[in-house]
Amino acid sequence: MSRPRLTIGTYGEITTRRRPSGRIEARARYRDWDGVARLVQASGDTAAAATHALKAKCVDRNLIAPSAGSLTADSPFPDLVAYWLEDIELENRLADATRHLYERDMRTLVLPTFKDLTLREIGVARCDQFLKRLAKDSYSKAKHARVVLRLALALAVRHEVLLRNPVDHVARLHRSVRMPDAFTPEEITAIRAAIAYW
Repeated sequence: MSRPRLTIGTYGEITTRRRPSGRIEARARYRDWDGVARLVQASGDTAAAATHALKAKCVDRNLIAPSAGSLTADSPFPDLVAYWLEDIELENRLADATRHLYERDMRTLVLPTFKDLTLREIGVARCDQFLKRLAKDSYSKAKHARVVLRLALALAVRHEVLLRNPVDHVARLHRSVRMPDAFTPEEITAIRAAIAYW
């Protein structure tokens, strides 16, 4: 029976052996963030010192894990907004007008509602209710808010801060039904007369 695969960011059984120099060497397999298990070695004057040095090396390898800096699921939403805007600047793929529009929509439409929440507290139901309330006032505003909220939370998902994007699961926005404008019989008669004269 094969050994169970190590979880990414963890090490397996630590073994020690004495080197010809007399120092003790500790060894273990460590599974890096690319999924590959590699042999990690460290040495010391005693088995305990070598084991301690090996564990410290594994902690250092953990630091290369992909992350969004200090951003976590318990970070306040404004921190994500700042990180998202900075990411847009770094990618430099959007036209200036689009970038300014996204920032304006985020600050005026979304932030007033979500500024006191952590990322963990922003779920599907909360996003769904927010967009529906906004759509009652303006379909266009709700549509713009949905775009920027989805983009910011998508960045949190890509950087493994959140497991899923709640905006992906909200109900579709619907325009309010409007009565189509129609010409009156008098207007139709005037149009026909103008065409005939022409």
